[in-house]
Amino acid sequence: MKLLILVLALAYCTATGVRGQLFDTSAAQTELVATLMGPGRVFTANVTVKREKGEKQITLANNVMFMRNGDICLEHKLVDDPALAKLTTRLKRNHLDEITTILLARDNKACLLFPGKHTYIVSPSEQTAAPHIESTFLRAETIDGHLCTVRRINVTGEDDSCQQLTIWEATDLRGFIIKSKMDLGDDTNEILLFTNIRTEKPDDAKFAIPPGYSKLSEKSAAEIAKLMLEVDLERDAAIAEALR
Repeated sequence: MKLLILVLALAYCTATGVRGQLFDTSAAQTELVATLMGPGRVFTANVTVKREKGEKQITLANNVMFMRNGDICLEHKLVDDPALAKLTTRLKRNHLDEITTILLARDNKACLLFPGKHTYIVSPSEQTAAPHIESTFLRAETIDGHLCTVRRINVTGEDDSCQQLTIWEATDLRGFIIKSKMDLGDDTNEILLFTNIRTEKPDDAKFAIPPGYSKLSEKSAAEIAKLMLEVDLERDAAIAEALR
């Protein structure tokens, strides 16, 4: 299944053919959760990303999400977990420890901002058919004082790929999904926890390229893409070791 953020390229350099993805599973899961909430949602929330295997768990990121009428801004912020110290240091050294993804549904456009470099990439967002979604009620459960409806969601993409997700919808927040868990296989799950939820409209500036930012050249974009591909491999190895 080709979710929008999942296929958002860090760079598209025809000379090298280099393409990268940014925190692909959590970003794709975030977009899917936003889709399940509905395009009319307007909110700001902190989003903690965790990975678990069996009884072990590791926190990967503390992100901030802004949504207005189908548009999404996701500020990716790494955490200083000892298991990811080498990775975090490398990203900080290259001013890539904070990255912002902006998806403008009405404009069919995706932007990737690098605040540490004051640069950005803009790309048309890939159009895909709406996935087929099946929902199964599991139980009622209370999380952080919110009574939730817990559902299993099966998502089938246009290429017949399948993904399973469990969601917790807070009944007192009009079905806001305050937790989701994506099955990654091999007894491993990726969890999103939504906290500090504010329902006022986010500032329009969150969905625009900030003043003073310059567009990355193809060469610079390709260099960042290459680095991020290397970082993805390092991250996967570090996470696997931490959850072993």
